[in-house]
Amino acid sequence: MNMPPNSTQSPAEVTADPIDILWHYANAEMPFWINGNDGAVGWVRGTHRGVQRLDKIGISKSQRRYVLSTKFEIRYDTAFEEVIRACADTAREGKTFITEELIQGYTALNKMGFAHSYEAWRDGKLAGGGYGVQLGSLLTIDSMFYRVSNASKAAYGQTLLRMPERGFRLMDTNVVAKHTVNYGEEWMPMWEYEKTLKQCLGESPSLTDEKPYPALPWQIRYRLPIARLLRKVSNRLGRTAAL
Repeated sequence: MNMPPNSTQSPAEVTADPIDILWHYANAEMPFWINGNDGAVGWVRGTHRGVQRLDKIGISKSQRRYVLSTKFEIRYDTAFEEVIRACADTAREGKTFITEELIQGYTALNKMGFAHSYEAWRDGKLAGGGYGVQLGSLLTIDSMFYRVSNASKAAYGQTLLRMPERGFRLMDTNVVAKHTVNYGEEWMPMWEYEKTLKQCLGESPSLTDEKPYPALPWQIRYRLPIARLLRKVSNRLGRTAAL
């Protein structure tokens, strides 16, 4: 994964507290290596965010046979911890930004209804998938893995196609990575991302009928308006100082 353009880091450390993790996501931040490549993991905010607009999904004819392959069964939230630990396995790329604290926090968020796994199964075994956080009508895809060729393409692609049917607005891909599956990802300016995120947080679609989306914790609901105001003031002061 590439670092978002012109990224800044939050001084807050990454913890296993699910409310704290959800707060940073709701505040338009994402967890990543502070130096952009390895080492300590912190909360990152860029000038732009990688997104997949759901009205611009472009799955080519050559890719559709993989995405819509009947050899995979797509499930949601049936093996969340197995999915995230597979994504965090350093045997894949030699390093990972998915710390044990994040694994514990995401797993708790999954039980609360704020994090989901997108799974491709074959012959009764988990073949690939990914995981992410739900913020109202916005979903993130933070990492993917596969054990069978094209399994992650099927899990991600079919999830994308499902999202508009379920009332979602946007898939947050964190960055636009050229070396991974891309069905129309693009960079969105942070001001537009924050505006869209605010709209999404006011909506409550569910990925499945079995697991309705819960209300945002009160600690986050009350802090967000203050954080937005402070950021707005800070941005204005920064522009004034630059004049």
